[in-house]
Amino acid sequence: MKTSQTNHTKGWTADNFLLLEETNTPCELINGEIIMSPSPLLLHQLVSGNLYDVLKIEARRTGGRAIYSPIDFHIDNRNVFQPDLIFVRKENLHALSLRGVTGVPDLVVEIMSPPNAHIDKNFKKKTYLDIGISEYWIVDPVRRVLEIFTPQSGPAQPKFRLVERGEISSTILSHLKLRFEDLFIDTEIE
Repeated sequence: MKTSQTNHTKGWTADNFLLLEETNTPCELINGEIIMSPSPLLLHQLVSGNLYDVLKIEARRTGGRAIYSPIDFHIDNRNVFQPDLIFVRKENLHALSLRGVTGVPDLVVEIMSPPNAHIDKNFKKKTYLDIGISEYWIVDPVRRVLEIFTPQSGPAQPKFRLVERGEISSTILSHLKLRFEDLFIDTEIE
């Protein structure tokens, strides 16, 4: 990976980050620091794929876009995140550009993995809600928990919290039909 020239005493900027070579290693700019992670666990990918299948059908039905990681989400000059899934409604497609997501999408989903759980549940959650994401979903595939946060519910208490079963309802995807347990179809690993 090529690194750009930067003054590390001041941290990385989005401009420095964008000078890096393309990589398959998950890499984000978080609060001016480059964070690299190992590849996601198989369970993470299976759950993510199941949810993407449903969101993609919803996107085709409504004219929106469902986007699967890796994709850069440009928050500001010190933060470029790579959420696991993003959904942008038709009326907000201007949030997308050739560089990735440069505006505010409607839904962001993070599937927790042990190395990134603290960041997803704290810094990213606060950042997403502060910039006006309509819904932020955190899926814990190991504990089988889904929490849905909105700007109205705030970062301390999820609007919805599902454990093991139940119908997932979304304030922005009103026709979404998804049972929580469907996130875990074909995820048993021997």
